[in-house]
Amino acid sequence: MSSADTTCAVDVPVAAKRIQTIHKHASDVTKCCFSKRFHLAVGSSDRTVSVWEWRSGHGFEEKSYSPLTHHKYMVTGVQFDGDATLLATSSLDGSTTLCDVETGRIVHTFVQNSCGGIRSSCFVANYKYFVSAGDDGTMCVWDMFRRVLVRTITAHEEAISMICCSTDSRIMLTGDTTGVAKVWSVSELTDTCGKTTPLYVLFDCHDMGVNSADISSVTTITNKGKVYSALTCGNDNLVKIWQLTLWKKNASSHQCAVEMVHTLNGHSSTVTSVCFCIGDDATLFASTSMDKTTRIWRMVESNNAVCLQVLEGHTRYVNTCGFSQDGLLFVTGSNDKSVIVWDVKGHLDLNVKLHDSSENLKSAVNIRREIQVEVSLREKVMFTNSVNSCDFSDECKYFVASGGDKTIRVWNFDENGRIEECKDSPLHAHHYSVQQMVISPCSSYMASCSLDGMTVIWDLNTLKQKGSLHTEYGGARSCSFSGNSELIAVACNNEIVFVWKIETLQLVAKLCGNDEDVTCVSFSPDSRYLMSGCVEGHFRIWSVHPKKHIISETSAIVQDKAHDIGITSAHFAFKKNWRLSACHRS
Repeated sequence: MSSADTTCAVDVPVAAKRIQTIHKHASDVTKCCFSKRFHLAVGSSDRTVSVWEWRSGHGFEEKSYSPLTHHKYMVTGVQFDGDATLLATSSLDGSTTLCDVETGRIVHTFVQNSCGGIRSSCFVANYKYFVSAGDDGTMCVWDMFRRVLVRTITAHEEAISMICCSTDSRIMLTGDTTGVAKVWSVSELTDTCGKTTPLYVLFDCHDMGVNSADISSVTTITNKGKVYSALTCGNDNLVKIWQLTLWKKNASSHQCAVEMVHTLNGHSSTVTSVCFCIGDDATLFASTSMDKTTRIWRMVESNNAVCLQVLEGHTRYVNTCGFSQDGLLFVTGSNDKSVIVWDVKGHLDLNVKLHDSSENLKSAVNIRREIQVEVSLREKVMFTNSVNSCDFSDECKYFVASGGDKTIRVWNFDENGRIEECKDSPLHAHHYSVQQMVISPCSSYMASCSLDGMTVIWDLNTLKQKGSLHTEYGGARSCSFSGNSELIAVACNNEIVFVWKIETLQLVAKLCGNDEDVTCVSFSPDSRYLMSGCVEGHFRIWSVHPKKHIISETSAIVQDKAHDIGITSAHFAFKKNWRLSACHRS
C-alpha cells in the first residue's frame, strides 16, 4: 500500500473545458447523470428532478414536462436504465419513482420497506433489479420486471451512504457513514434463496464515512480470478484505489480478496464523489470535493494515478459528477445550485450533433470504397432506441430487426426488391430490450430473446406467437436455430444453455458447465454441434444427434481463454469442413 501527495501532471494534460452552465434549481444539486441517448437528469435538495435533452445549436434544453415534483424531501439518486426509457429517482422521503423519459409519466413507485430515507441506489444485474438503501442500514432489492420487492437485507449497522455495481453485474459495493465498506455478490443478492452475507468487509475504508465509490469497466483475468479496480472517497479528504479479485468458490458461490493499492491526497477537503469514465478512455476518473474543485485523474497501470487537470467553476462545494457513456461529456453539480457541463476532450461546442450517427455511416461507406468494395445505402430505417440485432430470411423475403425499445420490426421485399414494413409490425412481447432476433433456416419461424428471461417463437408468415420459452433466474442473451430448424438454443445470464424442441416447445437439454454468464450460442449448419461462449472468453462445444435430439451432457470440446475479455458472438461457416468463428470485446 502506498500514499502520495499527487499534484497535477503537466506532461499529460487534458483540455476539458466548460461548454454550458445550467441554473435551474432553488437549492444545492445532489445528483446528476447522463443517459446513453444524451439526456441529463439532475436531482436537488429542492425536492425536484430536472430532465434535459441535448439539441444541436442549443446544448441541453429542458424537457417539456420538467421539473419532476413527485418527491417530498431531498433527491438522493437519479439513474437512467440501459435503454434510456426509464428514469429512477430516489429520495429521503423513502421512495424510488420510475418515470417515462419521453413523457415524464410516473410508471411505478417503490417504497422502502422501513419507510426510511434512501441515501443511495443503483440498477444491478443488467438493469433487471434495482437496489435502494439508506438511513436504517437495510437494502431493498426490487424486481424491475414484476415491480415487486424481492428481498430486504440488513447490510450495515449504520446508515448506508453509497452503493455501486460493476458493469458486468458481478459485484456490488456498499459503504456507510462510519467508514465500513462491503463487497457483495449480485447473483446472491438477487436470488431469494441466496446468501445475505458480504464477500468481504473493509472496516477502515475511510475514517469518517464512505461518501462514494465506483468500479472500473476495465477488468483483467488472472489465474487467481477476475480483477477489478475500484475507487472510494470519504470525509478524510482521500481518494483510495482498491484492487478486488473475484473467483468462484463452487457452483453457487464466490469469494473475494480486496487490497488497497494507492491513496490520493489531492483534495484539501472532504471528497464528495468519484466516478470512472465509461467511454473509450476508461482509464480516466474524476473526483469532486468540498474544496470547490473537481479533479480529472488517469490510472497509471493498476496501482497508481496522476492528476491531469483541476476544474474550477463552482463557487461552493461540488457534490456530484458523471461522464457520458461515450466519454465525451462530463457533468458536475454543486451546492451553488448550478450544473456545469464540460467537454472532456476540449474540441466540442454547442453545435455538435451528439445523437446523430449518420456521420459514422458515411465514414464507413467511404472506408469500403477505399478498399474497392462498392457499398451504397439502400434504406435507412429509424428506431427510437438502439438496434441490437437483425436478420434476413432465406432468399431475402423478410428482414427483421429488434433492439432497446423492446419492439420487433418486420419488413418484406416485393417483386421489385422494394422494402415495406409488414402491417402487424412492430411486434410487442418483451418487457426489456430484445438482445437477439434470428430467423430459422427454413424461414418458417423467427425467435426473439430478451433480458426479461423470455424467448418468443413466432410464425414468420402470420407474425403470431407460436409460444414462449422461459429461463430460470436470468436474462436471455442469445439464441440459435439448429440447421434443420427443429431445435432452438438459448444462452442465459445464469451460466446455462437451454435447448428446446420447436414443434412441441419441450425442453430437450439444460447444458451446464460454463463458469460465467453465457453470451452467445450457435448451431453448426448440419445440426450436429452446439457452441456456447461466455463473458470470461471460454467456449464449449457439445455434440448433438440431429434426428433424436439428444445432446451430450458434457461438452466435447472446451477452449479456455479463447478471447481475453469475453466472447460476444460466434458462428459456424457453411462448409462441409465447418469452422468456428468468434469475436470478442475490444
